[in-house]
Amino acid sequence: MDVTGTDGRDRGQAARLTPVSDRATSPSGVLRLRHSPVAVSSARRQVRADLTAVGVPAMVRDDVEVVVSELLGNSVRHARPIAGGLVLLYWHVGSDEVMVRVTDGGGGRGVEPRCPDPLAVSGRGLQIVERLARVWGVSEHAGGLRSVWASIALTGSPRALRLVT
Repeated sequence: MDVTGTDGRDRGQAARLTPVSDRATSPSGVLRLRHSPVAVSSARRQVRADLTAVGVPAMVRDDVEVVVSELLGNSVRHARPIAGGLVLLYWHVGSDEVMVRVTDGGGGRGVEPRCPDPLAVSGRGLQIVERLARVWGVSEHAGGLRSVWASIALTGSPRALRLVT
């Protein structure tokens, strides 16, 4: 996997910068990943393993894994990297949700679900995120950075709502 550690050197495996593994302390983590498609699957597996370790239900882990895959995949396909050729993946387990956020260097166009041709092999990622997340959105930051985030409910059915801040 193409990941860098806190010192900027390649590690060959996921480099978690802020691990917390005790559910009582609201576990969260950050991965600094190369802005490359090869980082997506390893990051997805790392988040799934971390969520398993803190007891997040299997169905929620499945949904989070798909959302992470879609958000990271969109980032490496459609956005610029942040300084150092990186993209950041953050996750946090709250009392009733798992929040995930992907931060990159933004892109030339807005972040909107598309309506692809029925035979198209791509273009449905944000529609999938909308179905799995109870809320998702886009936050623009100083310096051209952009975060796309989603909240996945720990219990109950998702309610799709999109926020742009």
